Amino acid sequence: MTSSEARTRTVAAIVAAIAIALGSSPARAQRSAADVETARELYNSGRTLKEHGDLKGALEKLKAAHALGRTPITGLELARTYAALGQPVDAREVCLGVARLPVSPEETARSAEARVAAAKLAEEVKPKIAALRLRIRGAPPGAEPIVTVDGIAVPAAALTEARQVNPGTHALTARVANGPETKETADLKEGEVRDVELAVTPPREPAAPQAAPSAPARAGGDGSVERRLSPWVIPGFAVAAAGVGVGAVTGVLAASAKSDLNSKCVGSHCGPEAYDTLDRGKLLGNVSTIAFIDGGVGAAAGIYGLTHPVTAGPASPRAAFVKPYVSAGALGIHGSF
Repeated sequence: MTSSEARTRTVAAIVAAIAIALGSSPARAQRSAADVETARELYNSGRTLKEHGDLKGALEKLKAAHALGRTPITGLELARTYAALGQPVDAREVCLGVARLPVSPEETARSAEARVAAAKLAEEVKPKIAALRLRIRGAPPGAEPIVTVDGIAVPAAALTEARQVNPGTHALTARVANGPETKETADLKEGEVRDVELAVTPPREPAAPQAAPSAPARAGGDGSVERRLSPWVIPGFAVAAAGVGVGAVTGVLAASAKSDLNSKCVGSHCGPEAYDTLDRGKLLGNVSTIAFIDGGVGAAAGIYGLTHPVTAGPASPRAAFVKPYVSAGALGIHGSF
């Protein structure tokens, strides 16, 4: 046995002893035969892909193999593939995970050597890890900015510390609450430590609510203000129609009463038997005259409304109304204007 082989076996024995002391347990979950066989096939497929230069394809196969097998051998091959792809952070994590694997009583010398190789690789890739020091500017006092690196959120407590990353291009984002998002990229070389500043913009204060107008003006498609029918139109013409109708009816009745008086009176002299007809005729004549006057007023109001439409706006006028009334000896209109 050469001195080099002796040193390798000695280190393997030390690593195995440490693993036993840290995590060995007789209750360790047993892998099924299907898991072991599948892991073996995936491991061999990954090795073949690596030999043909397909590192990304090999990585996927070896990740699956290690998830099923969880042996130092699958872990070492996976870590070497990560390292070959320029991902020292992942390679080192897998190597350290190999050291934490419990040692099986059936573990072979090849597995022990894989533990040693994984520990050595963990130290070799460590200097290649890059680091980002994030500097957040513009955040209000007490506000915790929301920061992501490559889509992964960075806890607020860790923002002031250097973040270990793989060499290459990294996407950074930062924002405060629901404010606008700041985006930045950083391209790091192996072992590089870089400060990256991200300026954030606080969210705008919500605008104070404004009192809604009682009747907001509406504009047409060309920006013109909408005009509405005046409230004078309908009541005015209604009063005109009522006045003309009442005036016409009472006028006819008054004419009938006058015809009766012609048969009962001689000239301008009428006897007592004609007094009732005379009073009725005077009343109907007065009512007819007042009705026609009110009808004329209503028609004038309606025509005014047609020629003076109102503009829809915050201070729309109170709706006007006009209502006719008829009482003993009188006819008229009343309402609100």
